[in-house]
Amino acid sequence: MIEEPGSRVAQKSGLNKAILDKGWYGREVALRSKARYAGSVIGRVPAAYASQMCSAPACGEVDAKSRKSQALFRCTTCGYTGHDDVNAAKCITARGRAAGPVVSGCGDSGLPGSVKRQAPRSIARGAPRVAA
Repeated sequence: MIEEPGSRVAQKSGLNKAILDKGWYGREVALRSKARYAGSVIGRVPAAYASQMCSAPACGEVDAKSRKSQALFRCTTCGYTGHDDVNAAKCITARGRAAGPVVSGCGDSGLPGSVKRQAPRSIARGAPRVAA
């Protein structure tokens, strides 16, 4: 058990519960559905160690000592300095670009044989089906 848990723990517990109560998986499913309907593709990019990685183009070094505080990032290898969150966002963006273009297998590519598997709009909205 922690002897001294920190400051303002009671206030933070409410925020933590609110974050955990959100249905993150449901939100992801809804976002993927909307993106697919619009012809876009959502891809996942791992965010591990992004706050410890240098976003300088020629560096990319990962070192826990580079993160001086929550707001300051200073690379121990090349000397790049910047805001920690901005640096992590640049690293995640670079990882997304490195993954390459994402192509959906549901007709978004335009290739022959690739067919959209989505119901017509009238059926998707709950209109009654007419027997053929």
